[in-house]
Parts: sequence; C-alpha cells; structure tokens
Amino acid sequence: MINIHARVRNLVRKYGTRNPEIIAEELNINIIKRPMSLKTKGFFRKVLRKKFIVINSLIDEYSQRIVMAHELGHAVLHSTANIYFIREMTLYPIGKYEVQANKFAAELLIDDYDIRSDFTIPQLSIYLGVPEQLIEYKVGRY
Repeated sequence: MINIHARVRNLVRKYGTRNPEIIAEELNINIIKRPMSLKTKGFFRKVLRKKFIVINSLIDEYSQRIVMAHELGHAVLHSTANIYFIREMTLYPIGKYEVQANKFAAELLIDDYDIRSDFTIPQLSIYLGVPEQLIEYKVGRY
C-alpha cells in the first residue's frame, strides 16, 4: 500500500514548497501547457524514460494548479504502471489510480495545519481556495 501522506511530506520537505509545478521541475518532469479540447484538463505520459505532464492552457490558472498536482501524483506514484492517464474531469475518480492521484493532490495542496475542525468543508473550501472534493480527499472521506 502506498503511503501518499509520507510521500508528499518528503517531497515538500526536500523541495521546500507545495507548488506542484516547482516540484515537477525539480523532479525533471517536462511540463507542457497547450490548448486542448476543454473536456481534457491534462494528462501524464512517460515516453522513453522521460516524464511529461501536459496541461490544457485553456483552463484557468486555479484549475491548472489542481490538475498539475493530480498529474504530478501520477508521475510520482504510477510512473512504472503501463497506463496512459488523461484527465477529462478533474477530481472525479474512475479507479484506484485516479483516487490515489486525487489524494496526492489533496495532500500536496492542503497542509495538515490548514485543516480547522471549527470549519465545515464548504467553509474550508472558501478559506483555502480549493474545491470541496479536494478537502474531502484530505480528510479521508474518499
């Protein structure tokens, strides 16, 4: 079983940031932003030992950050799997790998210290500037 919390904690400690784009660059993952169909948010692909995260440049920066964190999860957790990840609907899991990538994104984008027990999930969503579903992944509802 993958300890996603520990993996993210180690990356954040090593690189001193929770910014998924900076971490991807530090891990020598190629980042490509280009226009795509609006139903495709982004994808991760490994070709000849090189890792690529492709993000749809037509989506807003807020969504790009979330998709980047999700795809970084695939790059870190699933790069040896013989699968091709295409994000068509951010944060809606299709299977085990999608759930793990969503949990990775939640752990990366939301610090443990930011979770406040006196806030509801909708309040936390507004306070932290992330979707409610991401908070639900962080607090273990998925």
